[in-house]
Amino acid sequence: MSPDRPGVILAGGIRSHQENYASAFASAGCRLLAVGAAPGLGESETGRHAELAASLGLPLLPLDQAVALPEATIASISVDMMHRARVATLCAQAGLHLYLDKPLAGSPADATAIAAAVRAVGVGAQVFSHATTPWAQAAQAAIREGRLGRILAIHADMLMAKGMPSALPSKPRKERSIADFRQDVAKRELTDMGIYPVSLVAWLLDQRAVSVTAVTANHFFAEHLSHDVEDYGAMLVDFEDGATASITCGRVGWQSWRRPFLSRVIIVGERDTLVFDSEPAELIATSGRGVPAPARNALDPMEMWLSTRSGPRPQPAISGIALADEGSRDVAAFIAALASGVSSGIGIDAAAHHCAIIAAAYRSAAEERAVAVA
Repeated sequence: MSPDRPGVILAGGIRSHQENYASAFASAGCRLLAVGAAPGLGESETGRHAELAASLGLPLLPLDQAVALPEATIASISVDMMHRARVATLCAQAGLHLYLDKPLAGSPADATAIAAAVRAVGVGAQVFSHATTPWAQAAQAAIREGRLGRILAIHADMLMAKGMPSALPSKPRKERSIADFRQDVAKRELTDMGIYPVSLVAWLLDQRAVSVTAVTANHFFAEHLSHDVEDYGAMLVDFEDGATASITCGRVGWQSWRRPFLSRVIIVGERDTLVFDSEPAELIATSGRGVPAPARNALDPMEMWLSTRSGPRPQPAISGIALADEGSRDVAAFIAALASGVSSGIGIDAAAHHCAIIAAAYRSAAEERAVAVA
């Protein structure tokens, strides 16, 4: 890999996290070479690839041609769930290092296939997570230094403030053990938000999970309910060393929280209990009656993507708003790891195990019982 400006192939389109990753790689000094579209993506996703290429002034190439460009060293992959194993395998077999959107895949089988392809070729791979943030690194250091003693339990939250809440019918939605990811309007939040605390807790404990008890619910968003996906999830995860993690994940309306998201971990040890938060402790001053709700965007009603915003998102009159660019930090850590051989992020085998935890959580929520992690 060129030590100065590695070349990056983008496999993904607008209305995906590739919008953020492309910017992060460019900010890190990488060269964006092309957007690569794999065959069989479908008309909608291929169109989104084309729109991203046009917005960045990049060529849109068939993926097999893009990964064969002589300057290509990294593939940034953020395609729809059902295509991730195929796309990641093609990129790995071309000898490219992989930076992958979270979660690694939509099923344990696909995640295992990606991990096997990476190991077979010997390329580097990292999955986006919160592990490279300063507060997560501080939590890991506290554990490694023995400040807490033996870890007894961990609680972790990941709640994203996006979308406009609406009144929902009182009849609860029934979870299904097989998750369907063929939705562009609403995301499955046990997967989309839950993967953050699942990967963080497993990374901090450095242990494999053995069983999961989980529930899902619909409290806030008509878009989620109409697409038969959950907007909230909670789980208990038991680990090999006897520690138990409690996790909450999902979305709350963007007017409900003063920041874009709440991400936090509370670690309970024999010696001490410590809290690590994505935002520093502060005094919050509010005034007035807030801001009016933005007009509903039919293409992106949950306000998930930067490219669908017609203007800056209105903010309430709150002091001290800080927007941490965690994507840029994680991408920079990935590039540093390729140069040094020392990773600080989530590797491919760990990410595959995290997918197995999520799959067990869906089965637990559907069957209303504890489920072993495969």
